[in-house]
Amino acid sequence: MAAALRRLNLPALQATAPRAPLRLLAARWCARGAGLLLFGLPLLAALPLALHDALQPAAWADLATDPQLPGALRLTLGSAVLATLLSLLATMLLTAALHGSAAGQWLAARLSGLLAVPHAAFAIGLAWLVAPSGAVARLLAPLAGWDSPPPWATVQDPQGLLLTAVLVLKETPFLLWSTAALLARPDVALQLRGHLALAQSLGYAPVSTWWRVLWPLWLPRLAWPLAAVLAYGLTVVDLGLIVGPSSPPTLAVLAWGELSDPAPLRQARGSVLALGLLLLLGLCVLLALAGWRLLLPLWLAVASRGVRAAPRRPLGAALAARGLVGLYAAVLLVLVLLSVAGVWTFPAWWPQAVSLSAWGQVAQASGTVAFSAGLALAASALALLLVLAWLEATPAAWDRVATPWVLAPLVVPGLLLMSGLYRGALALQLDGHVVGLLWVHVLVVLPYVFIGLQPAWRSFDPRYAQVALSLGQPRWRFWWRVKAPMLAAPMAATLAVGFAVSLAQYLATQFIGAGRHATLTTEAVTLASGGQRTLAAAFALLQALLPLLVFAAAQVVQRRGAR
Repeated sequence: MAAALRRLNLPALQATAPRAPLRLLAARWCARGAGLLLFGLPLLAALPLALHDALQPAAWADLATDPQLPGALRLTLGSAVLATLLSLLATMLLTAALHGSAAGQWLAARLSGLLAVPHAAFAIGLAWLVAPSGAVARLLAPLAGWDSPPPWATVQDPQGLLLTAVLVLKETPFLLWSTAALLARPDVALQLRGHLALAQSLGYAPVSTWWRVLWPLWLPRLAWPLAAVLAYGLTVVDLGLIVGPSSPPTLAVLAWGELSDPAPLRQARGSVLALGLLLLLGLCVLLALAGWRLLLPLWLAVASRGVRAAPRRPLGAALAARGLVGLYAAVLLVLVLLSVAGVWTFPAWWPQAVSLSAWGQVAQASGTVAFSAGLALAASALALLLVLAWLEATPAAWDRVATPWVLAPLVVPGLLLMSGLYRGALALQLDGHVVGLLWVHVLVVLPYVFIGLQPAWRSFDPRYAQVALSLGQPRWRFWWRVKAPMLAAPMAATLAVGFAVSLAQYLATQFIGAGRHATLTTEAVTLASGGQRTLAAAFALLQALLPLLVFAAAQVVQRRGAR
């Protein structure tokens, strides 16, 4: 069957294929309109609504006298920029060293699990792992002779080092996933094979080819994921509350505190800070573009010189990949131990007493667990339907125009975007309602679903459809019996990613939910920032386990599709 399809003359089939009926054309335009109404228009309206209060001169003048502002600005810039650069460097090193190797396949198979662990849950576990009374200090205590916790300033340290570390460890898997999605595109995969084969024929190792040719060529294509990582680092609130400094806090935490105040002037100050985060992001992007223009000629000049590298792969990259996965496993293990710990004095390695009181309180909050899972599943399913409607109803050339709009929620500061969406929800009387909360979660989830599904969907061979139409089969039957089963694996994977993204939403739930709907994330962040570590660990562990179960189900679908 595959050989017969390859021999088909596609232009001839397209010329003889029947024209699409009128009802199909109407359905396509309805699908395009649904995406515009449910996704495009809210984003266009959100920014003007959010900037309304930011234009008050009194708020600017009052904020200029805030003594926390310089320290918060320095902390925010330092942690976000450093985390972005380190995440990019780690992604480039791991991809160049492990691509096409057994260790690279091993890491790729576990990327979904790393992505499934929410930022807040990972931060809670890592904070206790490196805390003065945490697991690392307890392991070192017999060697160092400690009878009491050492005076380490690890959690909420003034320099924001732990915040930077959490960002690096969480954003590196995202950049690796984005790179894998880029390399999965048919045109890029074809170029990659050609470049590697040509370089090998000239005596260059694959690692050397990545640094000399491939990264200078393809690094600009990761501009959107890199901008998303930088924007997240600049504007993240929940991580700042859990592991970030408190005096001064980051600009995002400072803005969140102002926006949460009922006083109009304080809310205007928060809007000014949110606008400042957008301007700060724009400045960083402009500096990055200017730096790239200056760096690229130097990079190419260095890459064109030097001797051919030996055809070997660095052992350190494989160890680093296993260390990254091992750290995630250690964080989950720490959450398990902490959630059942009763009496656990320092420097004991294991709790002296086990208590299930935290899980008893979680069981009493079963409504919160069910609501969180249902909201995340509904948001990811609706986002998947919108993306499928767009991909089915539009030609591939339209993606180039739609991509900046679809990815806008990833790069626009979350405080500014959610503030504008909240004002829109107020005008539509959707604040505090499940419908409004679901709608905003769909807006946040949809870019991730689009990034994950678009390469696989656009690379689907159209000759299958042409053969089905030439045999008189209706389009819906071809889609349901042929195309959907063949693409079930990427659909399940993107659904799992969307579920994890929705479950991890903090700002969207707090703003649009108006404090009326608690989720696992809001409960975990509140408990962690309030010092209730055992109960916070239980909620954080459950917050991590739910996406892992969904990703496991996606793996089952992928294996069935492979068989």
